[in-house]
Amino acid sequence: MLVAVNLRPVIASVPPLIDLIATELSLSGAEAGLLTALPVVCMGLFAPVAVRAAGRVGAVRVLAGAVALVVAGIVLRGLAGAPGLYTGTAIAGIGIAIAGALLPSLVKARFPDRIGPVTGVYTAALISGALLGSALTEPIRAGFDLTWQAALAFWALPAMVALAVVAPLARLAPDRSGGVPRLPWRSGSAWLVTVYMGLQSLLFYAALAWLAARYTSLGFDPATGGLLLGVFSGTQVISALGLPVLAHRTGDPRPWIALAAAVSAAALVAVALAPQALVPSLAPWLWAGILGLGVGGQFALALTVITEHASTPADAAALSGMAFFVGYPLAALGPVIAGALRDLTGGYAVPFLFIAVLAIATLIVGVRAARPSPTAPDDSSGYRRRCRVRRTI
Repeated sequence: MLVAVNLRPVIASVPPLIDLIATELSLSGAEAGLLTALPVVCMGLFAPVAVRAAGRVGAVRVLAGAVALVVAGIVLRGLAGAPGLYTGTAIAGIGIAIAGALLPSLVKARFPDRIGPVTGVYTAALISGALLGSALTEPIRAGFDLTWQAALAFWALPAMVALAVVAPLARLAPDRSGGVPRLPWRSGSAWLVTVYMGLQSLLFYAALAWLAARYTSLGFDPATGGLLLGVFSGTQVISALGLPVLAHRTGDPRPWIALAAAVSAAALVAVALAPQALVPSLAPWLWAGILGLGVGGQFALALTVITEHASTPADAAALSGMAFFVGYPLAALGPVIAGALRDLTGGYAVPFLFIAVLAIATLIVGVRAARPSPTAPDDSSGYRRRCRVRRTI
């Protein structure tokens, strides 16, 4: 959980400052969107590295190295202008990729009977990190009169705390975690899971990159835009905790996937066409909160589907490596395409409507991806049997 908290401030701390950064560095909309997209690309490209490295030296040791990369990347991007900003973001993205790819296999290994609830807990911790990064970066910058570089570098401090805790555990970990698993490229169900992971991540990162800017363009100040992202992240915690538990209890995540995707689509349409509808002072907060509920639930359910489709922890690592390797570069297109559409149209209605259409596609693919895997054990029947035993007792 401590590691998970530090896997999103690197990304979430940029959008509240994006107008300031873009003005000072003369960035276009697409170039500004790349600051959010770059770590997402790294999260995809380097996920297979986590799988191979964990198979050779052990998951906990690799996890500690990944957190060290996050710390180094955050520090670097606070030291220079555009070169340091992009290079440091990429290095931190590599660390995030490696750590994120290992978490599903750790859950599979240690909590095989509680995959949904435990995934919800660490996903909620991860989203909480995004909440802190989005809501506190601008107040920290303004309150301490910092440059935007120093405000971004601040997030190295909690990452250092995580590294200080994980590093001693890595020294105690065994040398190996087993052989190096192969990624399931020939599995149709694995490809469905992968595309679902990519689409739901695209919705999150596109919204994260441009939700605050949508409202600053309407006259909101940057601090308020950051707080809107805080609401967006805060409601994600609720659905990330709740929906995997509901899926675990009902034995079928598909209705909850459909609900989360539909809610996301409705909120995106509202942000696009009626950003200040009904009560102008209330609508932005309402839409941000509803969007967070949909997006947060989808992310937690996608991780749950990845873990439950695998028969062993090694298989979970391989599937997550494949899902991240393909899915996150797909997700990285979201902020860039939305930024390009903003440049093309001069506004935000078309970009958010485009994301809403992709939310419908996410619903269709997600429901298909969550069908029970023919190669993985179906725990739902076992869960129902345990429930019947408890009721009988």
